[in-house]
Amino acid sequence: MLLHRINPERNEARFYLVEAGPSLLDPFAVVRVWGRIGGAQRHKINPCASAAEAERLAERLIRRKIKRGYQPVKDKGEQNEAEKTNPPL
Repeated sequence: MLLHRINPERNEARFYLVEAGPSLLDPFAVVRVWGRIGGAQRHKINPCASAAEAERLAERLIRRKIKRGYQPVKDKGEQNEAEKTNPPL
């Protein structure tokens, strides 16, 4: 899931990406990528014992970031569906 925290008053434009799935060496892992939008990125991979454990960790990280002001970013398909039901004025 991709999250953004944008606050022009504080010159803040950050992103946080969390994905649960396989990594190069582990069958189950949580991959995180974060940084300034358009800038340098950092990443971290957390290996997990099972798919359920990876999903729980990913959900916990997403909840934590939402509490800190990050907002989920809709993908193009979700935006198009929302526009169909609620067209812009």
